[in-house]
Amino acid sequence: MTSKAVLAYLLIVCYFVMERLLRLGDKALSLQAGEFDQGSSKVIWISGLLSIFLALFAPMLNAAQIGNWNSGYVGWVGLFLMLGGLVLRYWAAKILGKFYTRTLQTVEDQHIIEQAPYNVIRHPGYLGTFLMEIGAGLAISNWIILIVIAFIGMLSRVYRIQVEEEMLKTIFDGQYTVYSRKTWRLIPFIY
Repeated sequence: MTSKAVLAYLLIVCYFVMERLLRLGDKALSLQAGEFDQGSSKVIWISGLLSIFLALFAPMLNAAQIGNWNSGYVGWVGLFLMLGGLVLRYWAAKILGKFYTRTLQTVEDQHIIEQAPYNVIRHPGYLGTFLMEIGAGLAISNWIILIVIAFIGMLSRVYRIQVEEEMLKTIFDGQYTVYSRKTWRLIPFIY
């Protein structure tokens, strides 16, 4: 196992510690899905667990010379993406405060957050996690794992975003529509 892979696993541990520390209040810690969830929380959890399993499985594939490459600087790019994703996820969660929940649900006094990074991207936390997944795929030096993690991660995020935006449009009506016209869903200039 390379030093880049070890650092990638340490960043994944940091992610989970951060996730626990940033959830404020009982509702934020609850695993009870709200009425709008449509199974999207389970999809996200399964996607995340599968990505972690694949990342842990990568050294075995690499040892068998299946899908691995001599990463050189690519592994460092992956670690940089992971760190950037972790910082973006932290920033997004910190700005949301008590509105940062595990499942799709509303919190008392909830309103649309429009300060950075939410003034550019509507779902910066999901982008942060996706960057971590892509970065992990690069850092562990296995193109098969990278492709599978990227595919699973993007599919699960697109579904979650669709469900979440339906909820937000229902709750905030025209206010969310106005906000969504000024911002990108996930990736600026692309989606």
